[in-house]
Amino acid sequence: MKRFLALLLTLVLLPLFALCEAPAEDEDLLIEEITEEVLLDEPDPGLDSENVYVDEDTGETYILSPEEQEKLDTLLEEEPEEDPGIDPDSLELNSNLPDNVLNILLIGVDTRSDDATEIIGRGDTQIIVSINRDDGSIKMTSILRDSLVVIPGYKNQTKINNAYQYGCNRVKKGTTQEKIRSGASLAMRTINRNFQMNIENYVAINFNGLASIIDALGGIDIELTKGEAWYINKYLKEHPPAYDNKARGERTPLEVAAGVQHLDGVQAVMYARTRSLKGENDFNRTDRQRHLLDLLLQKVMENIDFSTLMDLMDVAYSYSDTNMNLQTMWDLATSLLPALTGAQGDSLFEQMRVPMDGSYKYTTHNGSSVIKYNLTKHAQAIHEFVYGTYYPAK
Repeated sequence: MKRFLALLLTLVLLPLFALCEAPAEDEDLLIEEITEEVLLDEPDPGLDSENVYVDEDTGETYILSPEEQEKLDTLLEEEPEEDPGIDPDSLELNSNLPDNVLNILLIGVDTRSDDATEIIGRGDTQIIVSINRDDGSIKMTSILRDSLVVIPGYKNQTKINNAYQYGCNRVKKGTTQEKIRSGASLAMRTINRNFQMNIENYVAINFNGLASIIDALGGIDIELTKGEAWYINKYLKEHPPAYDNKARGERTPLEVAAGVQHLDGVQAVMYARTRSLKGENDFNRTDRQRHLLDLLLQKVMENIDFSTLMDLMDVAYSYSDTNMNLQTMWDLATSLLPALTGAQGDSLFEQMRVPMDGSYKYTTHNGSSVIKYNLTKHAQAIHEFVYGTYYPAK
């Protein structure tokens, strides 16, 4: 049962980590990123604050000219016109796929709300978790958020991370639960159409919920560099997130030194989202995210007793939503438990990223930077990764 609950917790944690997310090249060209040498010095008191841009999503700090700020604003993409000629309720399942694999869509939702439990916004992390019922193997396919796709029900191609939010927005006067289910339905349908999949189940979670989950675990010990420790302190002092449950001055700053330190939830989230040190980018942030995930899962599997794990599940599910009922989850756990029994200490997952290296290009679409690639070839690659062969949709 402990491994079953740990598996469920894993499904809740995974959407929080964008695997191998690449930076948008257009944005990299128009902004000057502050390097580690600048970050590790005291802020320039003469710096015009109006020329400083802080990305509250990632924590990066940039210096922008008025012209660059204007160009950055043009990258914001308006929602395309809805096409009423397509049934929004169909998931467009690929019936040719074998039924021995259960595919679950994990959605990490980017929201600016002060409410850490809100799950309405852009689906900035989308990971297909494919669980083989026969051998208990788990494979994860991460789809980059700027991928240019067709969203069913809309006339123009757009970024895949818009699908969840567009689905939420379709419910004008419904409940929050109805909006979330509509968003998840459109996100699943979008992936099914573009990558010829058969996804019917999802887990969605607010990024900000990770801090509370880590706090419920009692924090986490992480080996930091001097630059990482300094950056975490600086950002949390100057830009405390709305979901931080500690008042200004209440938190003890990290020691600005290399070594293992104990991080609370908000500090750990900042560690996982850091990419502004000299010579770094989203790939370095991805390394930190995977490292944090490994540490969290190791702590869950090895050091948490059953009672604490039950309490932790209560916290985790307060920040997430899923359409999987208890019977579905129990059947899933039953098929996975034999494989998980001897897996402690080893990697439980195989991973791939879409698009694959060398198979995509950045371009501009409707004023926004997007990643363009051959969707049919990547559908084939996903099938071969998950099933061993390609099962084209009818």
